[in-house]
Amino acid sequence: MSTAPDISLHSLTADLPRVGGRKSELVYTALKRAILFRQLVPDQQLLEQELAAVFGCSQGTIREALLRLADDGLVRRLGYRGTRVTETSLEEAVEMVRVRLTIERGVARKIAVAEMGPHRERMDALLARMAQAHAQDDLFLGAELDREFHCALASAAEMDLLRPVLLRCTLHIHRFTLSSIEVPRQYYQEAGVDAEHQALFEALTCGDPDRAERVISEHIAHVLERWAPSVYDAIGPSLFASLR
Repeated sequence: MSTAPDISLHSLTADLPRVGGRKSELVYTALKRAILFRQLVPDQQLLEQELAAVFGCSQGTIREALLRLADDGLVRRLGYRGTRVTETSLEEAVEMVRVRLTIERGVARKIAVAEMGPHRERMDALLARMAQAHAQDDLFLGAELDREFHCALASAAEMDLLRPVLLRCTLHIHRFTLSSIEVPRQYYQEAGVDAEHQALFEALTCGDPDRAERVISEHIAHVLERWAPSVYDAIGPSLFASLR
């Protein structure tokens, strides 16, 4: 007997025409977006058969997307009990910021003295895509490109083994800020992630490791203070001040 899909899930297909790739990629992106913006709430059960009916695809396609989300830590697979959306607590977000700071300070010090010529084309392309996301007021794509930008810096610093850790931390920090609806949209409209990251990139490639470390610390502190004040307050300004 088939499972009737929850009518509330049908809104998930609204974004499908705007993303490319295989069907499992489309499903993954739609579910990821829904989790980040809390359309799918923590502990909500996700059934493969139900989602297959909503997206008009096979359960195998749904399973592939859910496995990727499990790798991200956005869902928890429970065998025959299905899959449930996870939660990012304030305490976890705070610890992820601490881990991220440690990684990005090391990256910044290496970037300051690295030869960025081979990497500049990729960074410029990312910044151009950020500008387009900003023009379209697309917070989801802006967050995706933000993570890609910071991971690209880690690659340029020849610290690729830290990319998965950095990606997990930045994803869940974004998840916390977006899903808690703390994001003041006017900041996104006025400044833009592209302008901020262009300035950040130029400041990091200054030739001075101490200054680069200070700049990345100030960047993360500024973003959290503005976009996720509860996380910033829980960490305490003293942590960022000690890095300046």
